[in-house]
Amino acid sequence: MEVGEKKTVTFPSDEAYGPRLEQLVFMVPRDNLPAGYDPEEGEVLGMETKDGRQMDVVVIEASETSVKLDANHPLAGQDLTFDVELMKID
Repeated sequence: MEVGEKKTVTFPSDEAYGPRLEQLVFMVPRDNLPAGYDPEEGEVLGMETKDGRQMDVVVIEASETSVKLDANHPLAGQDLTFDVELMKID
């Protein structure tokens, strides 16, 4: 590209955040949540994995006994398109 040139670049999902994986959608008993906590659909929660890593999950659904969570990245399964313009070369 040259200075001032504009381009649209698309990355297929496999080259971006990867495919959406159904095995990253799981149920958690409400008993495993903090007492008095009432999760809402669409809410993002922080969790710690068994090996101590932090990860974000999204509440998909909540019933009286369990909560369905999604650990996929929000952009997983989506192609990404960017409009870029080269402004300057240093």
